[in-house]
Amino acid sequence: MPEDIAKALKAAIRHRISCLDRPTLNGFAGTGRLRRRETQLSHTIARRIVYEALPPFSFRWDFGNFEPAGRADIYLTVFTALFDIGDEDARRWTDKAEWDAARDEAARDIVRALMRKFVVTKRRIVSEPAGANGPVGGAHSISHSRYEDEI
Repeated sequence: MPEDIAKALKAAIRHRISCLDRPTLNGFAGTGRLRRRETQLSHTIARRIVYEALPPFSFRWDFGNFEPAGRADIYLTVFTALFDIGDEDARRWTDKAEWDAARDEAARDIVRALMRKFVVTKRRIVSEPAGANGPVGGAHSISHSRYEDEI
C-alpha cells in the first residue's frame, strides 16, 4: 500500500510541476530575463504543490500519536525539498531534452521528503446527503462532495 500512495503522490506532484507556466519555470531555473534563479519562486511552486496537488492526501506525523500535520508543516517540507535543488538541476527543468527526467527527480525528492516525515494516506470523497446543499446528481454532482475528514 505505501508504494501505491508514493506513486499516486509522485504523480500528483509531477503533474502540478508540469502545469507550471514558462515564466515560473524559467525564473526558478535561472534562465529567465534576470538570468539568475529567483528564490521567491520556490515559495510559489511549493504553494502550488501543497494547495493544488496534495488535497487528496492526508498527512500525519510519523511519530508519537500520529497527529494530523498542519498545512504549514507540509508546505515547509515541500519548500525545503525545492530549495535543495541545485542550480544545474534547476536549469534542467527548462532543457527540452532533460526536462522530463529533471521534473521526475524533483517529484521523487519531494515525495521522499514527505514520506520521511509523515504517514501519507489517500482521503476518501463522500457525497453530502440530498437537501443539505442542494440536490445530489446532475452535471455538478462533485460540487456536493467533500473529503471525509473535512467538517
